[in-house]
Amino acid sequence: MKMEELSKETLKGFAADYEKGLEPIKDFFSYMPSDTQWLQKRCQDLRERRFSHKQELVTYVENRTKGLPNRNKLDENLHKLKHEDALVVVGGQQAGLFTGPLYSVYKAMSVIILAKTYEKELQRPVVPLFWIAGEDHDLDEVRTIYKKEEHKWKKRLLADEVDGTAASKKHLPQSELHDFIKELFSSLPETAYTTELKAKVENCAAESKTYVDFFMSMMHDLFAEEGLLYLDSDDDVLREIEKPFFKSLILHVEELQAAQIEGETRFATQGYGKPIGTDQENAHLFYTVDGKRYRLNYSDGVFYMADHSLTFTKDELVEEVEKHPSRFSNNVVTRPLMQEWLLPTVAFVAGPGELAYWGTLKESFSLFQFHVTPVMQRMSATIIPRHVEKHLVEQGEDPVFYIEGNGETLKQQWLDAQHSFEIKTYIKRAQEQMEQAHQPLRELAKEMNETLYDISLKNKAFIQDQLTRLETFMTKEIKRRYETELNKYDEAICWLRPQSSPQERMLNPIVLLNVTGSDIVQRLLNELEQHPRRHLLIYI
Repeated sequence: MKMEELSKETLKGFAADYEKGLEPIKDFFSYMPSDTQWLQKRCQDLRERRFSHKQELVTYVENRTKGLPNRNKLDENLHKLKHEDALVVVGGQQAGLFTGPLYSVYKAMSVIILAKTYEKELQRPVVPLFWIAGEDHDLDEVRTIYKKEEHKWKKRLLADEVDGTAASKKHLPQSELHDFIKELFSSLPETAYTTELKAKVENCAAESKTYVDFFMSMMHDLFAEEGLLYLDSDDDVLREIEKPFFKSLILHVEELQAAQIEGETRFATQGYGKPIGTDQENAHLFYTVDGKRYRLNYSDGVFYMADHSLTFTKDELVEEVEKHPSRFSNNVVTRPLMQEWLLPTVAFVAGPGELAYWGTLKESFSLFQFHVTPVMQRMSATIIPRHVEKHLVEQGEDPVFYIEGNGETLKQQWLDAQHSFEIKTYIKRAQEQMEQAHQPLRELAKEMNETLYDISLKNKAFIQDQLTRLETFMTKEIKRRYETELNKYDEAICWLRPQSSPQERMLNPIVLLNVTGSDIVQRLLNELEQHPRRHLLIYI
């Protein structure tokens, strides 16, 4: 295994401007990574905050992770978190199957690397914590994976009833999951690691009741040696701790609505669009009725739901929080606010999409006398298997061309260089000559009657279609002659830009672990002494 950072920047749009620390961007955040003093400023600001619920929080995390094996490092970090001056680095994601796409793993790696870095620099405890968005009820996204078939990645969904239940409450369909795991592994090449890996995944699944349990079990298997802590944001015990801030969100709903609109409008005026794009009535909270999660709206002094008859005044909803906090959950606006209230967070690790919507929230943070949590962009990477690396070396090609989506162009350029058959030139010439020869026939037919003219148009289209078919057959013959090499190009495209998307958004970690063994993540962490600034290429 070897790693290298790209010399070329791959970030685009707002994420690229943020990394550069451009002047207009600074107005959207309280701290900027480009400011050499941001870490000290953040620590000073946190000294002025009180987290009176911290011991309750530590107890909650301890109890929530109690069933996890190999927990020595985890217990060490729990002990650290109990210290009065302890800080956390946080990153989060929904509870995808098999940890979800690779970027979930990269995000956790970023959290761990940065926690170590800040602890060393500050000389105080800093622990890594992963925020599992257990309230997520988009089950289609949670239960989706892609498995490899030939040179394509096919979307597969775990068979399960979609009923609006949150991932933290949704029980796994064990029989279907067992078959799903079997199907996934049948699509993978048999390696020295396959049998052990399959048994490990099956064991994690069997010992998990819910999607969140399964996610946490799989993540812990990867990060046990680092003691990564976990928080399920939909846990009933956590909701009890969060009651005071839910009440604040309800009591200040008008100001929050105005702050969110103002922040996003200001963001859009700089040309970055509206990443959240919600309406004025959105109260930025969800409420669960009979196991189904509804968006709360607020207008004219009343909280209401679009598809339910229940309504509440502010006082009634505050009372409901006091009695039934587990019925409430946050949305994309209030989740960052709740995180800032709940945790002494020195930094939050975000993907490009998260970074954009966080850029709209400064006014919302200020409403509650918060500074916007420092945001660090997660690491990104592309895995390059040995057979793909061999192809790149043989052709003298840079993987960046594939990663940026130019693989098909490279393939066509290579193919064109292999033969002298000017198929397109001759077909185009024939089409032009046919048009010239056929035009008098169409004109004559038109003079005779409309029916014959219609027939002449169809005749022209038929001849054109035959020329196109001939071009297709000739092109297929060329591709047949060079099929072996073209397959190598297809394989490189399949791995480096699957389905025209970044690899980290399509592939799940099982595909990687099957080739490298389960310790690959720890080996990567051991080699990454600093957080990578640019996109990583990982050759396996």
